[in-house]
Amino acid sequence: MHPHAISYVCNTVYREMDNIKRIFHTTLESVTPELLLSFHVDTTIASVTHEKAPILCQIIASAAQTERAKANNKVKDCSIACNIIMTQLAVQRSHHSIIFSMSFALFLWTNGVSRQTIEALHKCGLCISFPSLLQLIDNLAKQSIGRAQQIAKGPHVMCYDNINISTSIFVEQRISAPAKVQSGTFAVLYEVRNGNPEHMRLAPIRQRAQTASDLTFNADVRPTQSQMVSFHKQLRVHIVNILLRFCSSFKDFTTLQHHERRKIPAGYRTKQYPLRTSTIDESSVSGNIAVINDVYINQLKMTHGELSERAIPSFNDQSTNARIRGAKTLRTHDINPFTQLQFIQLGFGLFHLCLNLVWALLHVHRGSIHQVGSLSYFFALLDRTRLGCEHPDYHTLLSTLLQIIRGIILNCWKVECGFASFAAFASSKPTIDDLLNIADTILLNHASPTYEPSKKKHSTFLSVEPEPDDTAHQNLCLLTRDLLYVLELVTAISDGDWGRIEDILGSLAMIFRGAGSNNYCSEILHFLFNLKKVWTPEFAYVLYSY
Repeated sequence: MHPHAISYVCNTVYREMDNIKRIFHTTLESVTPELLLSFHVDTTIASVTHEKAPILCQIIASAAQTERAKANNKVKDCSIACNIIMTQLAVQRSHHSIIFSMSFALFLWTNGVSRQTIEALHKCGLCISFPSLLQLIDNLAKQSIGRAQQIAKGPHVMCYDNINISTSIFVEQRISAPAKVQSGTFAVLYEVRNGNPEHMRLAPIRQRAQTASDLTFNADVRPTQSQMVSFHKQLRVHIVNILLRFCSSFKDFTTLQHHERRKIPAGYRTKQYPLRTSTIDESSVSGNIAVINDVYINQLKMTHGELSERAIPSFNDQSTNARIRGAKTLRTHDINPFTQLQFIQLGFGLFHLCLNLVWALLHVHRGSIHQVGSLSYFFALLDRTRLGCEHPDYHTLLSTLLQIIRGIILNCWKVECGFASFAAFASSKPTIDDLLNIADTILLNHASPTYEPSKKKHSTFLSVEPEPDDTAHQNLCLLTRDLLYVLELVTAISDGDWGRIEDILGSLAMIFRGAGSNNYCSEILHFLFNLKKVWTPEFAYVLYSY
């Protein structure tokens, strides 16, 4: 009876694996970006294996897990391992059953796994071979360029930046030998949500630019009353949430939500279409002209006529934007709007804005270790290193600054709450209105520096010397105010609320100017001029959509 049972099970498994082989049949030429985006082990593989090979799935699961573990172990789950074993068996049965192995090979390659490791895993049936992987990448690159060409025909945003790729530290010293680092430019297209081609026309923007009035401080740069009220509300929420999130006594309280201004819909993700990396150096005016020509003429296969009638937003770092403006100046009298680069409408990248903002504030508030309230004092207090240079690592500096502002705000709560401890304060069951009122007091007393008149204006005939100011408190108020701008900026970017960023653009321009960072002050002013004077309201809506 036992041999007959084994024969029956083997025949059943044989038929099941034939079904699995047919469903998992995939060639390198048939792999598309859409297939990769929709691939998931739990849905793409598990649903097929349990439906088409139930007996084999039960056999593998029985071998992988005991009855006790199946009943009691809620942490370790063998389902993913069993599903991957099924894909390994399918690859052994047919080398065209690569639905999992090609996806896993791409995962390994994008994470920098060596060729030898990929070949070893190929022998185990977990991924395709390295030559096949390179062929797959080439096929996907061609399809991705085709998708980008379709997107480029409609409303889109184009961004690019330099890229440095490290090759090998062992470089042969000969003529035309490869460099240790290959520099180039990497461009990406972003699809505009709800974009209307009629709103992306260049002609109305050029007409408005010819009749635009000058930018004025009171009307265009200084925040409006509604923007100041909105920003104040956001700061109140930040101050309350710092208490609720970082104080264990308030763990049962629900954090507050920020007031939405122009927030993208929940769950929406901007679709990105990367282009081929070129070896063009964009660190010069001529290099930027060559990059734009390579993107739209060589890669996207568009004509001068198509590009001369539309306006395309481009958000880059300040140096790139400055070079593009220089190229526009050089080509003012060229033959069409494309060669004049008038079709490119510039804006600043938010990452570089944050990067330069924290560097500027570090320059202003660094001080010395002996100055209470300076950043050097807090760096020593927190035992932070590698922050003494002019341009330290962004993520290290940002995390340190956020830790400092949260600590300062918690100390302000301790001073202003009116209780001996946070536990006693929490036990008093304060309402949300109570917390917001105290947040107003904190903003007034600890984040609103007082105006200090110039010493030259003091009368020399005063017989009574003025009392010395509390310099440490004054410095701390200045630092708290500036770091609250950093906190609001990074939070608004994370929440995808452009309206909150727009509310503080004028203030950020003043901060950059006061810190001596004139380039980014000018970049913000250029952007505000375009936003309020040059761009049509419909085109400006692109900022809130993509």
